[in-house]
Amino acid sequence: MNNIDLVFPNWTLELIRGDDEVLALAWLEEKRFDWCNIAYRFINNIINGYSIVICTDSKRNWFLRYVLQNINLNKGRPLIPIFDINTILPDSKINTQYIEDMLDIAFKNHTIWYVGKTDNNLATLAIEHPNSFIWAYDSNLHAAFNLNSNDLNSDIKLLQLFRVLDRSIDAIMFNEIILD
Repeated sequence: MNNIDLVFPNWTLELIRGDDEVLALAWLEEKRFDWCNIAYRFINNIINGYSIVICTDSKRNWFLRYVLQNINLNKGRPLIPIFDINTILPDSKINTQYIEDMLDIAFKNHTIWYVGKTDNNLATLAIEHPNSFIWAYDSNLHAAFNLNSNDLNSDIKLLQLFRVLDRSIDAIMFNEIILD
């Protein structure tokens, strides 16, 4: 777990266990080390001024809209630069290298946040990008948070993950968690 030792995972565990508003997170408690590895990298990119390019498969496009509507609602922190890839690209079937080249030109530093199955062009773009934050369905990617599309609570888990992520961004941004 490199730089973060156990500070971030322990803080995450306290959040999962102690928050009355976050219900039924036992599933995340079991996977918290997987979560903390990728979430810490993502939050660190935000702190270091990276823009976020968010994309999803078609089934989870509702979640993309939810994130865009909610990530900057917290008035107490700086706005997070987040962009919907669908508003940037005319067609997601374009060669992924062309898309990456365009993103490199448009954003000095960027991370790709992908949520969905890994059987499409946008997933390939995220998998090949060195600074990606992937929530993958029905996959076993090493550098991703893997979920199951057959889980009846799949949509609820996405919302719970977003809530934990949002609180984690606040905690790191406002030095509630001190990391090296």
